[in-house]
Amino acid sequence: MNFIQLHHIKTIHETGSITKAAHILHITQSALSQSILNLETELNIQLFKRQKSGTTLTEQGHQIFPIMMDLIDQESLLYDKIQSLNAEMEGSLSIATIPSLFMTIVPSVLSSFKKDNPNIDVQIIEAENNEIKQLVSSGEVDIGLYTILNEDDLDVTGAQYTPLFSSAFTAIVPKDSKLAYLKNLSLEDIKAFPFILYDRNFYKKNIQKFEAANGPINLLFSTDNVGVLFNSVAEGLGISILSDLMVQNTPFYQRSMIKTVPIGAPFNQMIEFGVLHMKHSDKEKLIGEFKNYLAEAADKLV
Repeated sequence: MNFIQLHHIKTIHETGSITKAAHILHITQSALSQSILNLETELNIQLFKRQKSGTTLTEQGHQIFPIMMDLIDQESLLYDKIQSLNAEMEGSLSIATIPSLFMTIVPSVLSSFKKDNPNIDVQIIEAENNEIKQLVSSGEVDIGLYTILNEDDLDVTGAQYTPLFSSAFTAIVPKDSKLAYLKNLSLEDIKAFPFILYDRNFYKKNIQKFEAANGPINLLFSTDNVGVLFNSVAEGLGISILSDLMVQNTPFYQRSMIKTVPIGAPFNQMIEFGVLHMKHSDKEKLIGEFKNYLAEAADKLV
């Protein structure tokens, strides 16, 4: 049995006539009849009843016909996969990403991408937002994964930006803190509480602006290690501020070891995550493929 014979059976069943099926298949009637006879002999069952009113499936033919149609569907999948393997992309792709994306969606995206494209060598580095813009514009990396907070972040000559998704900021507090019961918080509200600062430019600059206008906060320590930050909040050492994206993906939040409270200015804004790359890159196909994987992951977050 082969795929050609399966298509012969399908066409005869659809037309109810060997003559009509032979015309559609562009073979002679005798060749089609012989094909079916050979298959019936191989399977040791009669597939069709030949009558004056037409050619129809026998009872046994009706029973196995759905299975044969499944095999035809599998044929399509088989050739699609073969075509994909023959067109398998090769080359290298360099990526710079901010930490919040590196610790959330990037690992799963990279895993899927590498599994489907084993011949592509992917290199990835972690960097700050402003560094990523420079790395992309200078051609040191092919793709930059970073955040848009104002129009200046889009000002990269010759580059193309594609948004992925947006996230808010939130205050994180110990689960038994009295702050956990408030509907929202301001920096003035948390000024007297021990504060753990996420040691990244955006957070530092906004805290510094607040301190310049309102006096110092009660800074316990600053760290760029989010594991240390989450664990410290969970242990009741202090409170902090992070993007929702980072918080929602941590086991500390999923296990209710920390609580979140909406935070006011200057953190009461949305942060947009997106992809930056140079236009007319010679790696346009690779970049486009990786962006598709990112978009699929972003859709699952919405």
